[in-house]
Amino acid sequence: MLMQKMKTTPNRLLENSKKIWFICLLMAQGCFVIYLIWGYALTSVTTGLSGWVRLNNTAYVASDPIGNLIYATHVLLAVVMIIGGSLQLIPAIRAKYTKFHRYNGRVFVLLACTISIAGMYLMIVRGTVGNLLMHSLTMFSGGMVILSSIFAVLAARGRNINSHQIWAIRLFLAANSVLFFRLMIFAWFLTFGSLGIDTATFTGPTVLAVSICSYLMPLLIAELVRYAGKTSNKVVTITTAALIMLISIVFLVGLFGVVLANWYPAVVG
Repeated sequence: MLMQKMKTTPNRLLENSKKIWFICLLMAQGCFVIYLIWGYALTSVTTGLSGWVRLNNTAYVASDPIGNLIYATHVLLAVVMIIGGSLQLIPAIRAKYTKFHRYNGRVFVLLACTISIAGMYLMIVRGTVGNLLMHSLTMFSGGMVILSSIFAVLAARGRNINSHQIWAIRLFLAANSVLFFRLMIFAWFLTFGSLGIDTATFTGPTVLAVSICSYLMPLLIAELVRYAGKTSNKVVTITTAALIMLISIVFLVGLFGVVLANWYPAVVG
């Protein structure tokens, strides 16, 4: 019995680390949703759409009503997508409410693709901070959302549950990459200040590294987690669990930083 428990310990560590990471992400998503509702929806009522510029200087352009509508779609639909996407990953909901899981998944796919297309359009038309390489990584993430959506839907229709779950995870990570970037960059700011960052242009090696860690690395780490869950190599499993715990800590530090330094001042200022 003791030997059996010892054999399962690395996998338990991995499962627990995944749960802790998901809880940290839920906390960040909750704060992000509050920021979006409070910052954009309520600002629209109190000061009009022009008030969005204090949250993002490219959010509102008086001479571009179509762009403003697309931005509103991009931001406000994100609230529904964030909540719905997280519900898809909760095993108890998937098992007990299968019909809800199916329809919520369809809504999530539709919203994720719509938001990604809107975001890519706004980046091309209105531009954003950072350099071309950072923009390319963001576009890559948007493309991954669309690609993952297609394969997740095809796998679900083909009743290939294993493939569906793999592509659904990739879709979820790609759809949340913008939030990952905020958490990681503010964790860096809180820990190292503006080291490696040109704050005037928002470029530099740190911005590039964080972009890679936000848009590309989550997909690679997901593959590592999947492999660690199947391998008999305890070192790989334990190391992966430690990596997930480290990412969870980074998320919490970044959440503390982004709320105090950005989200809260933006909505009350």
